Amino acid sequence: MALVFYARVSSKGQNLARQLARAEEVKADKVFIDKLSGKNTNRPGLKRMFDYIREDDTVEVISLDRLSRNYDDIQHLVQLLKDKKVKLIVDDLPQTNTGNPLIDQFMLDMMVNLMGFVAQNERTKILERQRQGIAEAKRKGVYKGRPPKYASQSKNREGRLVYEKVYDAIMSGNYKSKAQLAREVGLSRPQLYRIINRINDQNK
Repeated sequence: MALVFYARVSSKGQNLARQLARAEEVKADKVFIDKLSGKNTNRPGLKRMFDYIREDDTVEVISLDRLSRNYDDIQHLVQLLKDKKVKLIVDDLPQTNTGNPLIDQFMLDMMVNLMGFVAQNERTKILERQRQGIAEAKRKGVYKGRPPKYASQSKNREGRLVYEKVYDAIMSGNYKSKAQLAREVGLSRPQLYRIINRINDQNK
């Protein structure tokens, strides 16, 4: 029965010292580390941890957001641990570590579901505010929509360069076919046609 500690920070420049000090304090048998964003679960340390843990092991983290920033992913990871019959200890949720396995699992499930509900509710509110803002902007006639990536004034440098290549080719006629031009600039044909339509509209 191993005590496994998982530590994560979002970037290589951030410090793991506090989490590693906690791992040492609890005398963890094994420590897995990631210096990557928690926006998804595609992390080598997390994968190695799940490959390592066995039934009756315990995984400890200082907080649930070390597992992930996405509560759908948290629910999925917690369920994977349950399926493996591995206990999860979350340091900043002491109510999930009472010493009674049934109560601990019940409290953990409740907290995860509650956090998932809060996160989903917040996402819904954000989308509703965006919808209301767009509707109001349209009513005032000032809504312009999302700026295109491939345009002369695009904030995306790659997008500007691709647009300029397409523009030069179309205006000079220096291309064999649109299919070949699309391949040369790394676009799908529908993307290329949208850029060409934009060029044609601007030169009417």
